[in-house]
Parts: sequence; structure tokens; C-alpha cells
Amino acid sequence: MFLAATIGRDHLRARFPGRALKFEWHEKPTDPHVARVRISVEPPNVAGAPHSGALIRGEDDELLGHLASCFPEAVQVDVAVAFVLDRGMSLLRPYLEDVLDRGDRVRWITGDYFGVTEPNSLQQLLDLDGSCESHVFESSGTSFHPKSYVFHFRDGDGVAFVGSSNVSASALGNGVEWNYRILRSRDDSGFDAVCSGFERLLRHPRTKPLTRKWIEAYRETRKPVPPRPTGVTPEEQPPPAPHPIQEEALAALRESRERGDEAGLVVLATGLGKTWLSAFDSSEFDRVLFVAHREEILDQARKTFRRIRPSANLGLFTGSNKSPSADVVFASVQTLGKSQHLRGFSPDEFDYIIVDEFHHAAARTYGSLLEHFTPRFLLGLTATPERTDGADLLSLCGNNLVFHCGLAEGIDRGELCPFDYHGVPDDVDYEQIPWRSRHFDEEALTAQLATQQRAQNALEQHEKYGGLRTLGFCASQRHADFMATFFTENGRRAVAVHSGETSAPRANSLDALRRGDLDVVFSVDMFNEGVDVPAIDTVMMLRPTESRILWLQQLGRGLRKSTAKNRLRVIDYIGNHRSFLDKPRALLGALLGIGESH
Repeated sequence: MFLAATIGRDHLRARFPGRALKFEWHEKPTDPHVARVRISVEPPNVAGAPHSGALIRGEDDELLGHLASCFPEAVQVDVAVAFVLDRGMSLLRPYLEDVLDRGDRVRWITGDYFGVTEPNSLQQLLDLDGSCESHVFESSGTSFHPKSYVFHFRDGDGVAFVGSSNVSASALGNGVEWNYRILRSRDDSGFDAVCSGFERLLRHPRTKPLTRKWIEAYRETRKPVPPRPTGVTPEEQPPPAPHPIQEEALAALRESRERGDEAGLVVLATGLGKTWLSAFDSSEFDRVLFVAHREEILDQARKTFRRIRPSANLGLFTGSNKSPSADVVFASVQTLGKSQHLRGFSPDEFDYIIVDEFHHAAARTYGSLLEHFTPRFLLGLTATPERTDGADLLSLCGNNLVFHCGLAEGIDRGELCPFDYHGVPDDVDYEQIPWRSRHFDEEALTAQLATQQRAQNALEQHEKYGGLRTLGFCASQRHADFMATFFTENGRRAVAVHSGETSAPRANSLDALRRGDLDVVFSVDMFNEGVDVPAIDTVMMLRPTESRILWLQQLGRGLRKSTAKNRLRVIDYIGNHRSFLDKPRALLGALLGIGESH
């Protein structure tokens, strides 16, 4: 492949994530970091993996790192393993979700041999959305010990890993496990043999589709795993316990219901675990409805509830997925709020209803939903009690403020990370950028923000104030891509993560950031709500934020406690538009526990 443009080598690597690039200089470079080059792209497993050798031996040569490097370019992933354990599945799940989110395919075969496979891990498999086909081999006492991971890539290439690693934290991590890598480009017949073996196993008469009914039956008949002959240590994770602030909120909610209250509002600062609180509090109710305005929040909430309700039927009710009879329904308000969908539910269908980010609840789309249902209890959750249109949130919850814990209290009590705030003067003339319906015109805004001068200033501010793991919020996908390229070409390890085609792989990028293999992740709106990245020690606000609520949510991405930091650093650009006044107001209001309307 020949690239005629003059671009940075690091930029090329960023544009080909997970690939090894071999450079040939087309002409003598004038800059040691820039050249006109001819490049060859090696299979994905070579570049992002710890090494490209055939044998992966475990211990300090973990299989997970090799697998992780293959997911970004895979159009199909086929896994056949004897055992799947809970913690191991949790390690692989983010990568599988990335594959499925982009519309690609996952096929999975595991078994019930000796009852080693943990039911909760099977439920995690069943929870995966998209083109995921999960099967189980009913061994009936027959030995079942395959372990293979096969990746088919977009360019027709592929790689298979065959060996000894089941899906467990130990086998994917630092356990002594030997796995052999087979590259299709170097051993086509060997690769095809593994693929054929998978297809034969898939067609085996004992291979059955994995269903909720099958998992329930397996839970009932499964016996405790014997220490012999498998040698596998169980990995089922106990449900987490509420932290002290959540315990106080739970006690307040119980007291409220004992008084006969049928609704209540809980205000918890971002980072204090609103979704966990709702999962804890609703655990004794049979039918639960969780409502939010974004599918990303619903997906994150379902994962949280799965930890509390490992055997429950958790279903989505969105534009593309509808499971109205699930024990817990996670519904998009845009979908459920439509009259044709509401008519399918009786008013008393749900015992407990949760409306997350309740500051949205006065919107018309929520109104019909709140009027239709009559649950035993309605819980409103928000970190930001003010409504931008001035509506009275408390009245929607029977004027019952059950519990309130703001940002300052959360920090004082040690549940949130303290932070340093650095306001940076912004020389962009925002008064010249069109402003319509409380938003800047995206194209005009990006043209002003994605400049060499502003990016250079951001780099200098990061050098002065930044830490080791940074999340930068940008105005658009093009702005995020521009910033990632600029930082990369100036010696920083940076990527852009968003919903567009130019995005770096999300799971790989966040893992690299946690490990310290990335310095900066630039994003647009993927991390505003419902996503926890505790290792973040720096948040850069590189865009004007038209909403105080949105600004606080972005700040909150760095407030989670982590052993990787002792303070959060906030670098915030403040310009000449009236919307920038909302930032100090929002911060002061959050610290003092004051909600405003505007």
C-alpha cells in the first residue's frame, strides 16, 4: 500500500489499530517523524499482541493480550471452549460487545462437562445483543475439552489460537497455559482444519442452542464443581455490597415506603452509584422497569443489574430489541413512550419503576409514560436536580425528596476523588459561530476548534496540568480525530473513540488507558453518561458545553476513586459565549448542593 500524502508514522499506526506497519521511505524525510512511505500491513495479531511467536505460554505471556489485538479487525469470531467461568467471561465481554456493536458476528460453543461452566457466565453470553450465536455441548459424561479461538478478518486473513486455555481469569491471564497460534497467511491448511473442526462441532447432535430455559435447568441440576479431576477454581463473583452513602439512601427509601410513599426522588452526585442503588433497592420486587433516554445507559444498567440478579430474565425494550415480559425491562423512553407500545402494558404491569437521569422526566416523552403506569413505587434518580426548562421535578415524585448527597459531601466522605480545576482562556470567537436552539452549529464549531493553534495550546495545557490517563471531550467526530492525530504526531499515545468509522476500538482503547499504554482518549459523547472509567486522572473540556447537566456528567467521568490516582485534574476551556458562564455556576452549584433552573 502506498500513501502519497505526507503524514506522521504514529498517525499511521493510529489509523491501523492492531496492525504491524513496515515502512519503506519513498523519499528522504525532512523530519525524523514524518515521511512519504510505502507500508505493508501485517495480520492484526502481530501488532497489538505482546509478540508474534507461535507459542503463547501464559504467566507473563498472557493469552488475553493476544486475543484482544485480534478483535478490532474481526468480522467473525468463533470460540469453542470446554468451560466458561464468570470472571473470564467478564474479561472477554467488552471485546465481544465491540464486535457485535459494529454488526459483525460471534459464534460460541461451550459445554456442561463436570458442571464446571458457571451459569452466570452463560447468562452473560445470553445477554449479548446482535449477531451472537451461543451453543452448549451436552456431554452426558463424555469428555469435552476443546479450547480454540478463531478470528476471521475483513481482508480475508485469519488467525486461530488452539491450546489449553478455557475462558477463566487464570487461563486468559497469568496461569501456565500453552496455546498455539496459527496464521492463515502462513498455514492455510492448518487454519482451515481448525475452522472445519468448529463447524463439525457446531453440527454435532449434542450441541444445543443456549437458551434461558437451558440455563435455568442447568442451575437446578448442576452439582458443585469437584476439585478433581478438572483442577478449575470457581470464579463466580459475589454481588457487591453498597457503600456507606448508598446504605443511607437504601435505609431512607425503606423508611419512605413504610410511611406509605409511592414515589421518591434520590439525588446522588455523579460517581456515587445511582444505578447500583436502584439495583439494590429494587431487588425484592418481581417486575421492574428501568427507563432512560439513551441505549448506552440501558446497556450499562443491565450489566449492573445482572450482578445483583444473576438468574433473572433481563430484557431490553428499544427500537431494535423488545422483551416486554422480562423480569426487569430496560426501556428506551423514545420507544416505550409511544402510545402503540404503552397500550401493550397494563398500568400495574410493573411493581417498581426507575427513571434514570430524572432531570429529563418532565419532557413530553416521559409524561405519557409516567401517567400510564401505577407501580407500587416510582424511583427518580438524578445527579443534577435542575431542569433546563424550569419544570418541577419534585412534583413528579410526589414532592418526596428521599435522599440527597452532593459532590462536596461525596468527596468529604471519601467516596469520590478530590479534584483540581484549571480554567483556560479560549481565544475562539464563539459569537461568530451560529447558535440555534441552544446549540452551536457543529460544522462551524468544528472548523474553529480543529486548528493547529488550538491543538498546540491544548497540548501545552496537558503538559502543564495533565496526568497519566486523560479523557478529552470534543465537539464532533472530526474534532476528536484531529486532536488524536495532533497529539500522536507530537509524541503522545492518543486515539479517538466515537461512533464513527474512524473510531479506535472502544474496549481496546479503554483497556490500554487503564494499563497506561495510552495517554489520551478523545471522545465526543460516548462517555457522558452511564460509563465508568475510574482510572481517568485528567479530564479535558475541549468544547463549549451548552448544558450544565452535560458538563457535570463529563466532569463525573473522572470522579471515580481508583488506586491509579489520588486527585483528578480538570482542564476546562472557557470562552466568550454566554454558555460558558454555566460552567462555574454548575461547579459551584454541585459543590454547594444547589440546583438551578435556566
